[in-house]
Amino acid sequence: MVLLDFGTGLRRGELSGVRWEDICFEDKFLIPKRSIVKQRIGKVKTEASKKSIPLDDVLIQKLLAWRQETPYAHDSDYVFASTKMRGKQPYWMSRIMQHPIKPVAAKTGIDIKGWHTLRHSCTTLLRQNNNNPKVVQGLLRHASYAITMNVYDEAMSEEKRNAHRGVIQQLNRSVTRSAPKPAIPQVVDKVGVPDGI
Repeated sequence: MVLLDFGTGLRRGELSGVRWEDICFEDKFLIPKRSIVKQRIGKVKTEASKKSIPLDDVLIQKLLAWRQETPYAHDSDYVFASTKMRGKQPYWMSRIMQHPIKPVAAKTGIDIKGWHTLRHSCTTLLRQNNNNPKVVQGLLRHASYAITMNVYDEAMSEEKRNAHRGVIQQLNRSVTRSAPKPAIPQVVDKVGVPDGI
């Protein structure tokens, strides 16, 4: 569940709403078709949210392994169907985050605030790998390029810090080189000169 969310940047409701029929294993992509929040089925956030998401071979293998393990493996079943609800509903995402995911992450030193942390982390890694922002927009299915750039703006604080550090260091070198040399006070040899003269 975490790997799929982190690896695709799905929104929490989209992750909850994924059914096996939404995944094309042969062509290796997923199309979010619904969003489930508080067990209410709704539409995905925007038209752009309905676009396909490529799935890496690693994700395909993990999903196929999960499909073999889960008792809810029919095309119409939720990928993360609740056993308590006998597969009729997906897991409650907030409960899954609070109980198994956050404690395990905390033990490994990872601070996860919620599902959106994974989406933002995906965005940050895409940025750090120098991917084209338009490609990132497509992968995250943002409605506009401006949204992607705003997310980048938040995610790049370390990059901003490094850029700022570079400017300051350049400025400092420039100032140091062009500053007038401090005058070295000339010491007058006063040997043999009477005091007061």
